Amino acid sequence: MRRWIALHTSITTEPAQAMQAVFDDRAAQQAVASMALGFTPHVALLDETVLLDVTGSLRLFGGPARLTQLLEQRLALFFEENSLLATVKHAQGATSLIAIGRLRRLRDQPDALRTRVAELPMHTLTAARPHLGVLERIGCRSWDDLLRLPRDGVARRFGADLLEALDRARGSAPDDYAWLVLPEHFEEKLELDALVTHAPALMAGVGRLLLHLQAWLLGRQSGLSALRLTWHLDRRRDVAPTGELDIRTAQPAQDLRHVARLVAEHLAQQKLPAPVHSLTLQSLVTERLVDSAAATGSLLMEARQQGDSAVELIERLGARLGDAHVLSWQAGADHRPEQMQRWVSAQSAIKSIAACARSTPARGIKRLKKGDEARVEALYPTWLLPEPLQLQALRDSPVYQGPLLRMAGPQRLEASGWLMAGDTGDARGKPPAMRDYFIYRSQQGSLLWIYSERLTVGGLQAGQHAWYLHGFFA
Repeated sequence: MRRWIALHTSITTEPAQAMQAVFDDRAAQQAVASMALGFTPHVALLDETVLLDVTGSLRLFGGPARLTQLLEQRLALFFEENSLLATVKHAQGATSLIAIGRLRRLRDQPDALRTRVAELPMHTLTAARPHLGVLERIGCRSWDDLLRLPRDGVARRFGADLLEALDRARGSAPDDYAWLVLPEHFEEKLELDALVTHAPALMAGVGRLLLHLQAWLLGRQSGLSALRLTWHLDRRRDVAPTGELDIRTAQPAQDLRHVARLVAEHLAQQKLPAPVHSLTLQSLVTERLVDSAAATGSLLMEARQQGDSAVELIERLGARLGDAHVLSWQAGADHRPEQMQRWVSAQSAIKSIAACARSTPARGIKRLKKGDEARVEALYPTWLLPEPLQLQALRDSPVYQGPLLRMAGPQRLEASGWLMAGDTGDARGKPPAMRDYFIYRSQQGSLLWIYSERLTVGGLQAGQHAWYLHGFFA
């Protein structure tokens, strides 16, 4: 037995909701149809409804009740994420026209949840609408009344289209529609209501395009990694006809709120040489997701992650401050403290940052093979100073913003010569470096990495040491 679902979406317009002024019922219908393709490949647009033939998808989603529940959750999540007030009604039937008829009946009478097919009023059948006046006068007020009339007389008086619609509604004629197919790449152009002279004001049009892009992604079960925004300038100025902006993310996403924030950050730094009359948004890189809910983790509201991830924060800071001003710490495979870490652009290391966020933290305690005692491995600070800072000493103990409390040490490091950050030549001429490193805690509670020179330094008496602050722990 076949199963059809008919959907109708209406946007509730309120003065306080600016986005709803540009996202009307027609745009909502297109978005719902795109998202419905994530549940069945047989989706069609008919009049004011979105039709789904879910016969082949029932087993995959666990039956009609479960499929309808998931579809409702997907639509509710989409409209809530984009701050849209929408009303979505649906009805089911063994044929497409029965589903549409029940949906229209439900819109007229919300309490009519299950109406018999024979009792459906004539105005719920699209083919009968041009003849409602005549049908009313001859006493045909329901589908059953029309089915009782002679077929030849109905064909002569009302045409063959009405009989064909009745046959399709009864299931004696196949339902044949032009199924909706989403393009391989998203590209849409939007004409603005007025010329825009300030780049941040373009976000009103960008928001509408991103809504359509998100619906396209949900329908194709894909995540977006890169997009291009093009603004078309007024040709009356002696400037280039267009300007463009490319946005890339480290992780593919279907929830485009983070992408919208990145676009807003970049547009805030743009200066338009001429007024803009239209926008074009196109997808550059997309990635197929095995699970259409992979980008959100769950279709349920309470299961969604709160706040931005570390990767999203880095991308937003890079868009606002510039990539050169957002750095990432990386460890270096070197025994010399000056070469144990380096700072690189966060954008170049963002993929490794995302991988590290999912991995297990490194071990801090290592069990020795012999004996039952555990020793703490050498701890190294998060931040190293570019140059060690010499500290004052009190009774041969370092002082930094007050007295310090020794926590661990010493850890002895020796080398015949230290190659600093800019050294590239032979280090044989340098004196040997012998250092004892300690971990101290300051009165403010911070942990400091401090070393003392084991060799006597000029100006110091025997038994005294020169103390240097070399780094801070996070």
